[in-house]
Amino acid sequence: MDPALDELLKAQPALWRGSDRYNDATAIPTGFPTLDAALPSRGWGLGGVTELMVERPGIGEVSLLLHALKHVTREDGQWAAFIKPPYVPYAPALANAGIRLDRLLIVESKSDNDTLWAAEQILRTRLFTAVVVWVNKSSAQKQRRLQLAAETGRTWAVVYRPAHATREHSPVSVRMALSLKHSRLMLDLIKVRGGSASTVAIRLDAFDAAQGAEWPACESS
Repeated sequence: MDPALDELLKAQPALWRGSDRYNDATAIPTGFPTLDAALPSRGWGLGGVTELMVERPGIGEVSLLLHALKHVTREDGQWAAFIKPPYVPYAPALANAGIRLDRLLIVESKSDNDTLWAAEQILRTRLFTAVVVWVNKSSAQKQRRLQLAAETGRTWAVVYRPAHATREHSPVSVRMALSLKHSRLMLDLIKVRGGSASTVAIRLDAFDAAQGAEWPACESS
């Protein structure tokens, strides 16, 4: 392919071409080699939404993002945002993970509709490299709006949803179901645009380096 055409296609987040994989400026490293290998962009893709359907809180779902959030907030001029986190983020723990708190915006809202509206506006600003959202209820139409906003803003967007959302259609780039089994965080990649479904297992102690300390995760009873 002509190099100029290739660069033009890479600059258009709404375009994707089968299983093509880019390793430059189109993704944020996850910090976990097996997960990077399972994702077409070799990391968390910019210009799209990643849905994480969580079995229950406290299984390592936030630890999964810490390496990438550190990467984002340590880059010049890059910001991250949390929108409606279910618990008050513990600043010392985030700082311990290497995340710059002065580059992290936390937004509170009163409802899922307000949360999704705020997320869409922030994604479109082009000021944020990473936006992490927690919602209980959404819809295919609302998720598509987020996907388009992430494409417009060239942003890595993460939406945490309950486990039952796996049964719903969603037009986002990546969908993963997260569960905890035998001291491993299991990531079932049920939809990967440009890739294929697979399962990735991450040992809980693999989070220690990104966190800077050993943090517990809630085991299944």
